Amino acid sequence: MWPCYTERTEFVQGAGLLGTGQTVAVAFCSDDLMEVPLHVAASALLRHLAAGVEPRFYMLLTGFSGSMQESLRRTLDSVGRPYRITFLSSDLTRSFAGFRPLLGNYAPYYRLLLADLIEEPVFLYIDSDTLPGIDVSPLFRCEMGQFPAGFVVDGKVRMTLEHRLFESLGRDPEGPAFNSGVMLVQREQWIAQGCWPRLRQFCEQYSDQLLTADQTALNAILAEECYHLPPEYNVKLYPGRKPGLDDEPSLYHFLGAPKPWDFMGRTLLPCSGKWFDELKRIPLPATKKLLWLNGAYWKRAPRMLGGYRRLLKAALGR
Repeated sequence: MWPCYTERTEFVQGAGLLGTGQTVAVAFCSDDLMEVPLHVAASALLRHLAAGVEPRFYMLLTGFSGSMQESLRRTLDSVGRPYRITFLSSDLTRSFAGFRPLLGNYAPYYRLLLADLIEEPVFLYIDSDTLPGIDVSPLFRCEMGQFPAGFVVDGKVRMTLEHRLFESLGRDPEGPAFNSGVMLVQREQWIAQGCWPRLRQFCEQYSDQLLTADQTALNAILAEECYHLPPEYNVKLYPGRKPGLDDEPSLYHFLGAPKPWDFMGRTLLPCSGKWFDELKRIPLPATKKLLWLNGAYWKRAPRMLGGYRRLLKAALGR
């Protein structure tokens, strides 16, 4: 049975309705433990949009109180750009019953439902652990043909955590693979091609092998039939690794653990200074911006232990 969805649309005071310029639809999915990173990602994206581009934000959030939603609006207001924001709410529990959570969290799967909730012909989904430093509006001029979704495809099947599963399904070890943190969706094609039913069936059948949650399923179903986005729209940053970046504007994506806002993240992650520069612009109270005073900081800590162990093993050469 499908869950019951409701939505509430709010227009930001002082920003006005969307004007006559280009509009873009951007979606974020998050739980309350990622509140501060969501503020950073959304405000940075708004700040870097080209002049005359006005976004419609769609937020599928769990654990966000009314005051937390108002706080997010104040952050976006502070950028001084017109926008519209819609908070989507639902009981998502039954949608993912039996799926394997990622670090105890089902939020990564939320993006799989967005095409059923957002009535936009094309929308862009972005993870909250990103730092958009580039204008995303050119993506909405991509000619996607009949592809239901687009990703930055820069990996190989043999490089994925689930390569044995994919190869057992007949995938070529040299075949394409992607990170699902940035996803451009063509809604009509997504629905017409039954993407959510196919993804749901895969997740139910291979639940114990969803090592990267939604990303496992998306690669299994769409890697061979997706549009390839330009690489600068999902530049991966890993703890302890030099990214080899040039000075070109990019959408940075912090992968693995820790993140910039976690313990030692500022030291271990490249470009984390840029993330904290954006945080300084945001009108959040000190109890949120001084992360060790933030309850979410400590609630996330147990989930990050595996990442710290891997870093320690790598440092010790084991």
